[in-house]
Parts: sequence; C-alpha cells; structure tokens
Amino acid sequence: MKILQTIDSISIWSGKIFRWAGLVLSGVVLYEVFSRYFFGKPTTWAFDSAMFFYSAIYLLGGAYVLREGAHIRVDVFYMRFSERMKAIIDVIFYVVFFFPYVSVMTWWGYKAAVLAWKTEEISNTSQWGEQIYLWKFLIPIGFFLMFLQGIAELARNIGKLRRNANGA
Repeated sequence: MKILQTIDSISIWSGKIFRWAGLVLSGVVLYEVFSRYFFGKPTTWAFDSAMFFYSAIYLLGGAYVLREGAHIRVDVFYMRFSERMKAIIDVIFYVVFFFPYVSVMTWWGYKAAVLAWKTEEISNTSQWGEQIYLWKFLIPIGFFLMFLQGIAELARNIGKLRRNANGA
C-alpha cells in the first residue's frame, strides 16, 4: 500500500538523518573531555548540547527503530508463537498500549513545547542558560513519527491476520 510505503520512507529518513547526531554527540563529549581534563577549561555548553543530541537520537530515531523491529521485546515466549499468534499479540499491544501512550506523549509534549516557547523557558541545569523549547518540540515530533509508524505496523499485522484467515 502506498500510505504504508510513505510512512516507512518517513521513518527511514528520520532514522538516517538523526543517526548522524550520534557523531555530533561524540564530538561534543570528546571536546568537553579534552577541554576539561587536558586544558583545564570546561565548557558551559557541552553538557546541554550533549543532552540535546542524545534526545534527538532517542526521540527522532524511535520510528526507524520501530520499523526495523529493533525495540526491546521479551522474546522468551514470543519467538515460540505462530505467526498468527504473534500478529494477534502485536495488534492487542498496539491498540491497548502503544497508541494510547504515543497519543498522550504527543499531546502533552506539544503542550509543554508551546508553553516553553511562549514563556521563553531556559534551562535551569546549566550555566549556559539556553532556551529549551527546541528540545521540548522534539517530544511531540518524535512521538508523532512513532504514531505514524505504529499505524503502518498495525496495518501489517491486521493484514497478516486477514491473509491467515483466508488460508493464504
């Protein structure tokens, strides 16, 4: 289906783009270590920058990881189930747990980001004092991308159940 391919493309794109944040994160941490321990001049910006890039990797790479089936799962019993039973379990999981969770995180993340933007909220954990609404906007964007990929995964599992019911 075209919509599933489009959702997959978005997830792949976000994963490929934001995996590069890992290199930037490594560079920031490495710079801070050298600056602090070899030159005795710690930075005021490295900690918050590292947190921002880590957040970007975690939140904006989540849809890609979901698409690849690489999220943590307790496979002890799941691996032994038939494909039909796996699809049933996955459909139940998506409907009961996944969609309510990502919906709430998208909604509340959006509300928190808008409030941070309106109030020009700054970080209270660093001397840098940067505005953090950009960080907070990663939350609804990342969870919305996961929501989209969840739709694709749910549709695929329902398709498996239909094919199985039709004897294909």
